[in-house]
Amino acid sequence: MAATLNPKAFPFSSELVCPACQHSITLYDQAGCEAVVCTQCRSYLLFNDAGRPYVEEKIHVLKFKPVMPLGTTGTLKGIAYKLIAYLEKKEGATRYEWREYMLYNYAKGYAFLSEYDGHWSLIAGANFYPDLASVNSIYGNEAEYEGNTYLKYNAYTPVITAMIGEFDWDISSEKLRAKEFIDPPYMLTSEENIKKHVTDWYLGEYLEEAEIAAAFNIPVESFPEKIGIGANQPSKHKARWLAAYKISGIAAVVFLLVQLSVIWLRPEKVLLSDTYALAMPPHVPDTSKHISTALDSLRNIAGAAPVDSLNSFAPDANGNYEFKSFKTPTFTIPDGPVPVEFELGSQVDNNWLSATVELVSEKDNQTWSISKDIEYYHGYEDGESWSEGSYTQTVLLSEIPVGKYHINIYPYAGTKDVSSLSVKVTESVTLWRNVLVTLLLLCLYPLYCWYRMRKFETNRWMNSDFSPYQKDDE
Repeated sequence: MAATLNPKAFPFSSELVCPACQHSITLYDQAGCEAVVCTQCRSYLLFNDAGRPYVEEKIHVLKFKPVMPLGTTGTLKGIAYKLIAYLEKKEGATRYEWREYMLYNYAKGYAFLSEYDGHWSLIAGANFYPDLASVNSIYGNEAEYEGNTYLKYNAYTPVITAMIGEFDWDISSEKLRAKEFIDPPYMLTSEENIKKHVTDWYLGEYLEEAEIAAAFNIPVESFPEKIGIGANQPSKHKARWLAAYKISGIAAVVFLLVQLSVIWLRPEKVLLSDTYALAMPPHVPDTSKHISTALDSLRNIAGAAPVDSLNSFAPDANGNYEFKSFKTPTFTIPDGPVPVEFELGSQVDNNWLSATVELVSEKDNQTWSISKDIEYYHGYEDGESWSEGSYTQTVLLSEIPVGKYHINIYPYAGTKDVSSLSVKVTESVTLWRNVLVTLLLLCLYPLYCWYRMRKFETNRWMNSDFSPYQKDDE
């Protein structure tokens, strides 16, 4: 597609009379014109050896109204263009059809504005991109250009259904096979001339309507509405994903470094660790029960086994047994405020133990109260063993200030058969759950961006027979 070159300006336009309808046709590149379509009668004209036009065939009437007329000029991407032809095309016998506006530049030649479902791309060949000669097609499914990999999106036979304007080759007789490879916002297109067995490569870049409208001074309202996602339409979700991935990754690393620094500067320290025997509270005898006491005396005289009223202990109204409360030795929190973890343990067996723990400041009697249940059950059912619960439970108090403390513990259980309760107090405990939650929160927005990006890409590839997402969908 070599254009007539004039280093100073566009060639002067000239007029040609259509031999079929005598309509005057404007030629914008008379020296390079080899074929032209009459806008009046749709005759496709070629030129004989004497340079006189003749009708080769009739062209179908345009199905769509072009957004800009022939002869429109403008500057796009810093290059001056004049519109000299408009084509309507489709893929073989399919319903997919698109429009192409052929742009002429006096120094470089031809470029094309391609529009499909309201999505626009500026496409040009080796005259604009000399490095296209280095395109490497890999196994037919990928193409490499300037270090970037393009994925195969489409393969088809383009068919011209209607056109107007002028061309410097016999475009109507041309038979092509095309392949498209995308790396949004760019697209590589290979066109193989079936008759000449020659393949040309073109590079397309996605453009927004506003940029084209401004370049050619066209009302943006005249552009067709966008439908779906363009083959090489850039994804704003991908840009957000890349930004969020980078920022959240840096934030996660910084957070972990800070957390490790805190652990190193303020390591965990056990303040108290001991096991305490559980005892029943002393029984208060009922002095009004003289008869019972007398009977006990008679039993003693008769040699019968006495009722040990001091050791007898009855459950409360709820059927639970309350043990004697106790107080731990004093311990000191030297640095603060710090998180303090309490670990309670007991060898309960098909039983439970509950304890109310009061952390008491010996400076001002400020109290922090917590309750925890320890329970463990096991057995056999249908020939299989089962178990549930645990011998230990932990609870955490945050922001405990510096000072001396002791713990008051009030235990009670479902039976009297619980002998001991272990207590362990640790300061500056690493809150790994909080660390994990923070990391998950840092990942939420990147994951959302990734999901939107993937959804966008899946929708982009829905109309392609070469979708990399087909296996996932299956």
